[in-house]
Amino acid sequence: MTSRQDKLLNDVLLVPVGPINHHKDFNIRAHIFLCVVGMIFYRYLAWKCKHLRLSITQLVDELDGIRLALVQEKTGRNVEMVVEEMGAKQARLFSLLDLGKFM
Repeated sequence: MTSRQDKLLNDVLLVPVGPINHHKDFNIRAHIFLCVVGMIFYRYLAWKCKHLRLSITQLVDELDGIRLALVQEKTGRNVEMVVEEMGAKQARLFSLLDLGKFM
């Protein structure tokens, strides 16, 4: 990477980047792209759920607690995905983010 690119990546006005374990320019760019996409996704989740007044850490913890299970009939023919029992906040998040459509 050139000196100018290195300075640009460490500019606090853009996105500060700490040390990463990639040595090729393409891998560094891909890593930073994925990090930025992840931050945008977190910000979107925070914006979408702002009326629940949860911090991003609490939001992630609540989403992490939503569990899916595969249930198979005794005949072994049909398998369906069901959501395990959830708390009130988890149920509101499940509904708000319309997670049922991804099952």
